[in-house]
Amino acid sequence: MLPAHSDSPLGVGAPTEARREYAQLLRVHERLSTQLRRVRDELGTPELAKLLREIRSRTGTAPKDAMVEVRGAVEEALRTLSVASSEAHSAITSEGEEPEIEGIAHLPRPLARFLAERTRLEGFQYEVLQDDVRGWVIRWKEYTADGHIRGFGQFYERPYAWLDD
Repeated sequence: MLPAHSDSPLGVGAPTEARREYAQLLRVHERLSTQLRRVRDELGTPELAKLLREIRSRTGTAPKDAMVEVRGAVEEALRTLSVASSEAHSAITSEGEEPEIEGIAHLPRPLARFLAERTRLEGFQYEVLQDDVRGWVIRWKEYTADGHIRGFGQFYERPYAWLDD
């Protein structure tokens, strides 16, 4: 569960990695929520009600009360998960400080965030260009400690802008 003692779990200037982890947490919450809704729906099906009636008619007792408790517990879990998701979403959307890249003004936030995360890594090199059609272009390479290229690539502010022409 998220910390309840602060207004924003991330606060101003929180590391981008923490925001990414909250986004991962939200994806887990969504998967769990979907699974819990399926369980809740399964507990409310006419087939289950029919099965419980058949058990009661054959044995004289039915686990109906237990099934009601299980459904209540699933609904409570859904509510709790919804609150936790809301807190995580608030943490992600809270305004933090803009990442700034030295020497480059007005770089869009996703590109600035990419560079801010990676410029701290040893062996990371990049070049930022301006393209008339695609906007900002980032070309990057990451080297290992012994000088081998670990990864490289380039991406654009507007990667599909050329299709509009």
